[in-house]
Amino acid sequence: MKRLLILHGWGSSAERWQEVKELLEKKGIEILTLDLPGFGKEPPPKEIWRACDYEKWVLDFIEKKGWPCSKASLAQDKQKFNLLGHSFGGGVAAMIAADCPEKIEKLILCAPAIIRKKKKGMKALIFYNLSKAGKKVFSLPVLKSFFPLAQRAIYRLCDSNDYYLASGIMKEIFKKVHSESLEEILSKIETKTLILWGKEDDAIPVFDIYKIKDGIENSKLEIFSGTGHNLHREMPKKLANEISKFLIHNS
Repeated sequence: MKRLLILHGWGSSAERWQEVKELLEKKGIEILTLDLPGFGKEPPPKEIWRACDYEKWVLDFIEKKGWPCSKASLAQDKQKFNLLGHSFGGGVAAMIAADCPEKIEKLILCAPAIIRKKKKGMKALIFYNLSKAGKKVFSLPVLKSFFPLAQRAIYRLCDSNDYYLASGIMKEIFKKVHSESLEEILSKIETKTLILWGKEDDAIPVFDIYKIKDGIENSKLEIFSGTGHNLHREMPKKLANEISKFLIHNS
């Protein structure tokens, strides 16, 4: 039986992959999803983590869980598992594939956040000023109850809304992990890799996706039309079909 570990993106959780998980299980693939620290039901780290700390946490998690090394897999001498990472989870998955090739059978990178760029410019400045002004305006007693709605509306205008939505130590972790480009690890990935990307994705530009594909020698790129960054929520059936085809039929 094929086994797949799914790592969600920043601000997401294992729960948001439930539909894809169920679709893949119907195809005979065993799925393990988890909440990364600071998301879903998993508490945030007590220190400011880097991407490599998340990598170590995932490796420790699967070792403690004893997955995927069941008696059946040991009998068949199959110690490897398949790995999928979306967005931020894609960067963590790429690191695991580069550092632990002996553990990974196949790698799937779904809109992976691997190439980092510092976002500066007028849009960020406007957003910052809107946020600052909004806090003052909506602090008035009459408007206070409308602040959460206005805040969410403004966040939708900014590409970096994950940072502004984060709080406490997660905001500092966001700054840390998003300042680290993982581009240098691409050439170290020897695992057979499938890269999936939505044509309407405004978070990961197509230029970065082709750069990632060119950086991983044994890789294939599939572009989904009519969808954006969250393929697992916008096109779960099509995504599940592409994943199962790659894992089962494209040996």
